[in-house]
Amino acid sequence: MSEISIGIIGGGGITSSVHLPLLSCIDNVNIKFLADTVDPIELATSYNTTSVKINNVSDLPDCDIALLAIPVGVKNNYIEEFAQRDCYIFTEKPFAADIKTHELFLEMSKKITCNYMRKFYNSTRQLKDIITSDVFGPIEKISIVEGGIIGKTGRGKDSYQSNPKLSGGGFLTESSCHTFSQLDFLFDEISLESSDTIWSGEFDIETNANLRVNDQNPFSIEYTGTMIRHVEPKTTIFFKQNKIELNHLEPESIFTISSLTSSDFEINLEKETFYASTYEQAYYLKWKNFLESVSSSSNLDVNTETSIITTKLISEIKEISAKK
Repeated sequence: MSEISIGIIGGGGITSSVHLPLLSCIDNVNIKFLADTVDPIELATSYNTTSVKINNVSDLPDCDIALLAIPVGVKNNYIEEFAQRDCYIFTEKPFAADIKTHELFLEMSKKITCNYMRKFYNSTRQLKDIITSDVFGPIEKISIVEGGIIGKTGRGKDSYQSNPKLSGGGFLTESSCHTFSQLDFLFDEISLESSDTIWSGEFDIETNANLRVNDQNPFSIEYTGTMIRHVEPKTTIFFKQNKIELNHLEPESIFTISSLTSSDFEINLEKETFYASTYEQAYYLKWKNFLESVSSSSNLDVNTETSIITTKLISEIKEISAKK
């Protein structure tokens, strides 16, 4: 693989804790610059790269890949700029705040991805194998619960996540998007049947939604995402005679299989380790997959790369709430 230059836009926590340490260790990757609206000279110097203070987006240096580690509310100008340069673009989640913006971004670029890295979790891949093997028969229904009491965003008042125009909203765009992207990886033709959302100002703080998977044997997904109640993160898949429970937030979750007809039967499934068993490995595998596509000049399926289904579900949930 020939050397690939990466320009990083955004010098926040995800850049300093994940992207810079990871990319600096990958062969044939050159971190060409680190740019932010506040000069990130100290962070850039620690990784021996050029520091750029952003005044005009059009003045940013050229690169093969632009990493946009910036709030969803300010992505537009950067995607437009690097798309015009025919660069590949790697964005942090969520990809877009609504479906219209998502579609607009895909009109701008066919060389773009979003960091929905949970599809590289061992637990996600293992669940995919179980479902496709049909070893337990057709799925009857799925229940997903996640969240906990974390305040509006779990961030200080000066954080972009406390600004709905920058962050895109509350729990749906901050957390549910990852889980919906896992569902998008696991199933085809997911649709929203109904939902009920609790709001605090402009922030969604709890959503109870009923989704539908319209495959050969249709079934429902009952989803609860909250930041106002103590809950145990859990996915439960119900089959005719058995159920499987796991923590979908964990890269290497324990799978507990139990009988629906006998209380005496319960086993823990042996973990697979072909994919990511840690969060860091999941980020690495996401980057590795994207870099291989860039190196081979492969055509990207941008609907899949950016999980347009995820944005569609979140947009529809918000639209239903707005009508109530």
